[in-house]
Amino acid sequence: MNALSRREEETLLKATKARALRECDPVVKDFAACASGRTVSVAWACRDKLKSVQECMVQL
Repeated sequence: MNALSRREEETLLKATKARALRECDPVVKDFAACASGRTVSVAWACRDKLKSVQECMVQL
């Protein structure tokens, strides 16, 4: 079994995060629109949208 070096791990993490953000962009933008102008109430008002973002990110 081969382990990744720290540099390889960071590169893979960056690539995976970029891909997830690209593919989940509509869901992320929907959450951002909901959260815009809110502070504490975002936890309740945008709960479903945040869950959608998290589910999208986990799938990738």
